[in-house]
Amino acid sequence: MKPELPRETKVPRQGQLLQLNWIRGIAALLVVAYHCEVTMLMPKYFGVGTFPLFKAGHSGVQLFFVLSGFVIYLAHHRDLEGNGSAIARFVAKRFRRLYPSLWIVLVPLIILSFLGFSTRGPSGSDVILSLLILPVKEEVILATEWTLRHEILFYAMFAVFLWNRKIGFGLLIAWGLAGLPLALFDGKGWLIDFIFNNNHLLFLAGVGIAWLYVRGYSASGPFFLFAGLIVFAVTFYFGISKQIPAKAELLLFGLGAAGIIYGVCSMPYLNRQIGPLEKAGAASYVLYLIHYPLISLLVKIAVKLDQSIAVPHAVYFVAILVICQLTAFAFHRLIEAPLLNARSMQNLFVPARTATVASNYQGRAPQIAERKIPAPSSD
Repeated sequence: MKPELPRETKVPRQGQLLQLNWIRGIAALLVVAYHCEVTMLMPKYFGVGTFPLFKAGHSGVQLFFVLSGFVIYLAHHRDLEGNGSAIARFVAKRFRRLYPSLWIVLVPLIILSFLGFSTRGPSGSDVILSLLILPVKEEVILATEWTLRHEILFYAMFAVFLWNRKIGFGLLIAWGLAGLPLALFDGKGWLIDFIFNNNHLLFLAGVGIAWLYVRGYSASGPFFLFAGLIVFAVTFYFGISKQIPAKAELLLFGLGAAGIIYGVCSMPYLNRQIGPLEKAGAASYVLYLIHYPLISLLVKIAVKLDQSIAVPHAVYFVAILVICQLTAFAFHRLIEAPLLNARSMQNLFVPARTATVASNYQGRAPQIAERKIPAPSSD
């Protein structure tokens, strides 16, 4: 007999959670600023820091992981347990959200790698594993793809949860918590370290705050937002000089991110559209995909220019960030958004008789009128 989930209280909120796009946009820019700073700092380029503040910008990844857990649970917690069509929709949405844009970025990088424009040429297995977003020992083609591999593993675990709540819940908890004691041991091997990475606790934190959110436990939203900002900011400050052990830093950033996301989403008057952040959030995935190779190219150009044009390094830094963001806007508008909205992509993995219904799920969570649960702005 399948377990019955607790009844959820009615939450008097409607519409989409536009706050999530603020967080997406800010998180992506943090990561871009981090990679720009550490790249310009390399001896073969400028060799000096430009904005040391962003040495802790990798915290944007922890924000993304918590946000991912929150959005996935919020978008699919009402899916019928064991329903094949619901699971197929989940898989289709995850596929079209991640893979097409990634392939468009990967293909030219793979070609350039084989032509010798990289420090190490990829093998055939490197190419296949990158295109499928499967575990690898070392990133060879796109350095930032490591986060997507953890995302895919989380989606696989969550698919089990959609199939059977009891088994899936136990599996998710065991999967997340097992990494804590295993982190104390060296020599586990890269695959064990990947499967039981402590980053996975951040997905679970996102699922946990989403579980609280849909049940209406939001009276303390401002407190959680304030506490989350304090934890995140303090960790960020000490993270600049690496004064906190890496594993503790990861968990503290995750804790702060959970407080920020839960607090922001629990305050209805913050649920409003802010043009630049709305656009930045919509293009955040594309920005994450393209920024690292683009930074590598632009820093090389900046070094050449610096030999003949004496301008502060900060000018190059800001210009690189602006170019990355504008390129992401263009990519999203001209390529990613049309792909996501294409009928063939909306009906992917969906039987013909349910294709029309399935298309309504593109880019948003199911609207649940009687529960008044807001949908994430994008999932």
